Amino acid sequence: MGAALLMTVLAATPLDGARGAYQSGELSQARAELESLLYPLRLDGDALEADVHLLLAATYHAQEELARAEDEVVRGLAVHGDAVLDPLLYPPDFLAFVERARVQHQARIAELRAERRPRLLPPPTPIVDPVGQVAVPASPTRAWYLAPLGVGHFKHGRSGMGAVMAVTQGLGLAVAGVSLGTSLSMRGADGRYSASDAGKARTLNVTYLVGAYAFAAAYAYGVLDGMVLTPAPVARPVP
Repeated sequence: MGAALLMTVLAATPLDGARGAYQSGELSQARAELESLLYPLRLDGDALEADVHLLLAATYHAQEELARAEDEVVRGLAVHGDAVLDPLLYPPDFLAFVERARVQHQARIAELRAERRPRLLPPPTPIVDPVGQVAVPASPTRAWYLAPLGVGHFKHGRSGMGAVMAVTQGLGLAVAGVSLGTSLSMRGADGRYSASDAGKARTLNVTYLVGAYAFAAAYAYGVLDGMVLTPAPVARPVP
């Protein structure tokens, strides 16, 4: 028992309290805790710092302070550019907001990232391969297409398809989640539905399945589109 409690304490992070407040809708409390962690900075590790920036951005976004939310997204991505947000924690509209900021503010993100990195070496010179082709700048890996909500498409600069994936998959998740939650809340203490609620529960179970299948189909198409249907970039010949 004591060992289990010790492991729980060690696994806890300064973000846990603010995350719980955000999930329960206590946005003012979450905002105060997150701002106190960042300003001044009281965190160790880039991944944790990026998570706090992004959770604070989600809190601002929920409070409709979009300019502040966008600034925190940029700062979070500058700290840890490969951050992948949990779709079970963040709503679809905020996930789409983050990916738009990732695409629109690439230069600012790179500038902030460079300010954090010590410049000990001169910048590398362009590499030309022996057959007269310039190496293409490293592009994001195709593994990003395995992320839901169009993250891979946004990461590869395909914002149109990314928006379609984010909306389609987000709606499927929302419908499934709301239907399942409502259906479970209608059960009695014995785990069964009352006679008056049985018909409504059956309808909710159907909409849950429809939402889940819609999400799965859209997710599968997004992976197929990114991993199979989209050609890989090729090297450009030297003019």
